[in-house]
Amino acid sequence: MEDILVPLFVFSALAIIMVAAFFFSYRKRRIVYDAIKVAIEKTGAVDAALVEAIIRDKVGPNADLRKGIILIATAAAFVTLGYAIPDEEALSPMMGIAAFPGFIGLAYVAFHFFAPREPVV
Repeated sequence: MEDILVPLFVFSALAIIMVAAFFFSYRKRRIVYDAIKVAIEKTGAVDAALVEAIIRDKVGPNADLRKGIILIATAAAFVTLGYAIPDEEALSPMMGIAAFPGFIGLAYVAFHFFAPREPVV
């Protein structure tokens, strides 16, 4: 029975996390749009620069670096977990899993240093 329940709970948890991330992203956008709508209804007009700044979802100049470091740390955690499991065959699958966030994190760090950035409002 454990052979079925453990993977079921793990993959269910991953699905719940992804759905929650999409839901909260939608909710944040909906709140912003409602605020703009209320401002237009009350005053009749809204400053275009304000609307663009709100909608564009500006991030700081170090956002790529932060995301990259978090993903690389996640990859390091998977590798550490592979070493912590007493089974000798556990390290290879954990390193395979760690490769995904690790390489994505490296790409974010590369974007931080090599991609041109627009000034933040």
